Amino acid sequence: MSIQDRDYYREKPQHGESSLSQSEPAARPLWLLMLKHLFAWILIAILFGVLFIHWMPFNQSSLQPANSNFSPLRILQNCESPPSHGAVHLYQPATMRRTDVLYSGLEIRNNYDYPMVILLTEAANDRRLLAASLVSDNLLQLSIPVGQYGMQILVGTEWCNLEKGFSDGITVSVAGGIAVKSGTTTFMRFDGESLHPTRLALGYTVAMPDHLQPQEQLFEIIDSDKLELRQVQNGHYFSSGSINGAAVTFMIDTGATLVSISSATAARANIQKCISRIVSTANGTVNACLATAEELTFGSFRFTGIDLLVMPDMPADALLGMNVLRNFRIEQVDKVMRITAQ
Repeated sequence: MSIQDRDYYREKPQHGESSLSQSEPAARPLWLLMLKHLFAWILIAILFGVLFIHWMPFNQSSLQPANSNFSPLRILQNCESPPSHGAVHLYQPATMRRTDVLYSGLEIRNNYDYPMVILLTEAANDRRLLAASLVSDNLLQLSIPVGQYGMQILVGTEWCNLEKGFSDGITVSVAGGIAVKSGTTTFMRFDGESLHPTRLALGYTVAMPDHLQPQEQLFEIIDSDKLELRQVQNGHYFSSGSINGAAVTFMIDTGATLVSISSATAARANIQKCISRIVSTANGTVNACLATAEELTFGSFRFTGIDLLVMPDMPADALLGMNVLRNFRIEQVDKVMRITAQ
C-alpha cells in the first residue's frame, strides 16, 4: 500500500471498540452547517446597518452640492408657484366691486429688476383690499373705486404665498399711500436695480389721459328715447356712457362692426377674460381680444351681454360699433347726429 492511501485506510474495529476515537468529533449534518453560516451573515448585516445609521447624520451634509438651492423652509412654509403677471386677488370683494361708487384707473409700470406684488390697503387701518402681481419690465392696469389707499410693495425672487410674500424679499411701504381720483388715471412707475440693499425709486403722477383732455365742450342732449350729439372740430361725434359701471367716452363709429375699447378701459371695466383675435383696421391687421361686457350704457340707453373688442394700442377710450348702433335710427343734419330708438 502506498503512502497516499494510508489516510483512507482503517482497520476493522475489534469487538467492543468504537469506530471513532475520543479525540475526533463526529461529522455534523450539512443543514446545520448552512444554518450556522446564514446566522453569521445575518449578524454581520445587522452590525453593518447599525453602523450605517449612526454614521449618516453626521456626514450627509457633505453629500449636498456646495451650491445647492434646496431649502426645507419652502416646504415647511407651504409655498406656492409664483403668480402670473396681472393676477389679482381680492381680499375684500364687497369693497372693491361696489356698484354705488365711481371707478378710475390705476396704471403701474415695473422697471425694477425683480418681480413685485402690489398690495392695496385701507388708508386708515392697513386692512388688505387687493393684491396684484407685476413682473419686471411690464405694465399693470387696474380699475378700482375712487378713494385714498395705502400701498405696500412686496419684491424678491423666491415667491412663497400671499401671507409670507417672497422668502428672500422685502416689503416697502409707499409713504402717504396713493389717491385715485374721479375722471383721472393714477400713474406709478418703479425703478431700481438691487434687492440687498434695496434701491427702489417711485414716480407718481395723477393725470387725465391725453385723449380725454378737454379740447372743446361736448354737446349732447339726452332724452328717454333720443340722443342728440354735436360734431366736434375733428368731425367726430362723442357720447358719454359706461362699461360695467366704469365711465367712458364713446366715439360713434358706424364703420365699426363691434364695440371696441382700449386696454386701459378694459382694466377700468374689470374685463379680464377674452379670446385672442386678429382683426382688420384702417391701419392693417392687429392683434385684438374678443370679450363680453356685462353692461353697456350711453345716453339713456342700456344693454347687457354686449360683445366687444379690446384693442391694445387704441388711443380713444371706446368706439361705439354697429352691434349696438343697429338698434337705432341714425340721422346727421347740420353737424348734429340724432340717435333715436326704433
